[in-house]
Amino acid sequence: MVAILFILGAVAVPNTLQMLHANRVAGEAQNLARQLSLARQRAGADFTWAQVVINASSSPTSYTVQTCTTKATSNCTAYSSEGGTQYILSGITLGFGSSSGPAGSQLTAAQTTTVTFNSRGIPIDSGGSPTANDTIYLTDDQGNACAVSVTLSGHINVWRYSHGWNSL
Repeated sequence: MVAILFILGAVAVPNTLQMLHANRVAGEAQNLARQLSLARQRAGADFTWAQVVINASSSPTSYTVQTCTTKATSNCTAYSSEGGTQYILSGITLGFGSSSGPAGSQLTAAQTTTVTFNSRGIPIDSGGSPTANDTIYLTDDQGNACAVSVTLSGHINVWRYSHGWNSL
């Protein structure tokens, strides 16, 4: 009886640890998605631009929601941070992990570190043109990967890689 329990435990522990690692990455992706939603709402509510900026050079990786304070004709010239700096859990970084191919509407997998929304909640590039190429990829040291993508209409999707990208 004890031997059977030992064997079951030996099989269950590695699977449980793998699940915990995968859920940590997915949880961080969900947190990032909520901050992107907040930035989109701030842009619409304040009739301005808002963005989420990821600082990959800090350890751990951090990100902030920023709203435009000085707007020129076709772009924002100054932003101010709102709500403080958020930190990604240690052991989770920007990266593609064991994934292959792009998530969301990207044609090729490319890391995004700044996602900007205009006053209508549409994702835009630095010149103010609408874009559907904003995708943030997260990974851990186990190769687990998640992504957060923003569609052209501003809808935010969270993806997990498991033999292909699957929406969470």
